[in-house]
Amino acid sequence: MALVVTGCLAPPPAVLLDSSKGTIRAASEEEARHVSELLGKLTPALQALLPGEHLPSDLEVWVQDEPHLYAVPLAAHADAEGLFAPGHERILLARGADNLERVLAHELVHASLGGDWDVLPGTLEEGLCDVIATRLVPAGAARLRAGRLSSAALACGGLQFELEVRDRSRSAEGGARLGWSARITLSSTEDTPDAPLDVFRVAAGLSSTRVDTSVKRGYYGLAFLLVERVVERHGLQGLHARCRLAAEAGHDRLPRAPLLEAAGLGEERADWRRAAASAIGEAELIELVEMYPDSIAGALAHYLRNRPGTPEERFDSVAAELALVEGTARVELTDLDCLRAEVLSRLAP
Repeated sequence: MALVVTGCLAPPPAVLLDSSKGTIRAASEEEARHVSELLGKLTPALQALLPGEHLPSDLEVWVQDEPHLYAVPLAAHADAEGLFAPGHERILLARGADNLERVLAHELVHASLGGDWDVLPGTLEEGLCDVIATRLVPAGAARLRAGRLSSAALACGGLQFELEVRDRSRSAEGGARLGWSARITLSSTEDTPDAPLDVFRVAAGLSSTRVDTSVKRGYYGLAFLLVERVVERHGLQGLHARCRLAAEAGHDRLPRAPLLEAAGLGEERADWRRAAASAIGEAELIELVEMYPDSIAGALAHYLRNRPGTPEERFDSVAAELALVEGTARVELTDLDCLRAEVLSRLAP
């Protein structure tokens, strides 16, 4: 997320550590050393990956309980795990971030962009930062991709799953026979972007852009989906070349049409929804089960409720598979400890 700078600045954290890649400020020497190690690892990898990078030589990274540049934190930053303040060349990280390395990677991309990259329209800079973060921090890629792709799908009508349940005893006797199936729809109960093409218009990553958190998630998801598809087809070099040509032609923003063509996307919501679903793989589907267990666990518990035996015996008596209706990913649910715990809690007397 990029920060618009105004107001009184927050005091720096107590510990200062200078490194060859930047200055670290944190609450303890241990924390500062950890962030310095991450910065030392990520910086050369990013510089090798990102064409046209402009990483500041005087970069600072601050670790705070809640990332904020001002003495009084702004409400717009309440859901942020990281921020970049370009006027101060400063990255602000939340120490409780879900994946500190991934958040640092994302903000490092913000810090490195400039020149031709400035023509990226709307929220696409956020998509670029996320796509590069998945490559720099592969250990956090599945969770990030699951969150962004599901947000894109929810912004375009939702995700549909097919749940298939098989009786293990019948399978052992005479081949797999379907015991029960259900169609589960994951849809948003909150506000979402009005249309996917608004991702080219709304700069949801700027602190000065006032959008609700749920709508912002939708824009981030749509931006990730589009940028990832462009990079998969043409590479980061190809995306940068399009930005350079647009800048040389005098465009303030890269036109929408060539971006849609490069991504292989149309203008309809259904086209974007199908693209998001098809991009979800097995690892991302497992992450989605962990993120949204209620509907899936509820449906499976409903089927098991009238079977004989203890909750554990009922759960172990079946095999359940979850698949995306508009995608190709499939996962065996009964192998997932997180789902087992959810279902057993619903079956408990």
